[in-house]
Amino acid sequence: MDEEIKNYRSSLVTAIGIILGFVLGFAATWATQPVAQTDWSDYVIGLGLLISVVLQIIALYRILNNNFPRDKAGKYYQTTLRFFICGLCAAFAGVLISIFQTIFS
Repeated sequence: MDEEIKNYRSSLVTAIGIILGFVLGFAATWATQPVAQTDWSDYVIGLGLLISVVLQIIALYRILNNNFPRDKAGKYYQTTLRFFICGLCAAFAGVLISIFQTIFS
């Protein structure tokens, strides 16, 4: 494992695991709540959570993958980090919209 990625690997795996666990737990709770009427924001929340899970799994795969270009390890890690941050932002947006939906309904 290249030194550039090895130093960040375990902490990123831990962060992805925690965030992914939170998102899946929130999605399970959110999806099982009874709803009288489906609103457009429900679709936005569901899409945000789905995008988040997909991006987090991609980031987890990339950080655990040992077959990466050794000569471009820094760029590979930066791309993986972008997947993680985008997944985190999608989760945050979905949860935030859900909170506002609950407050205003």
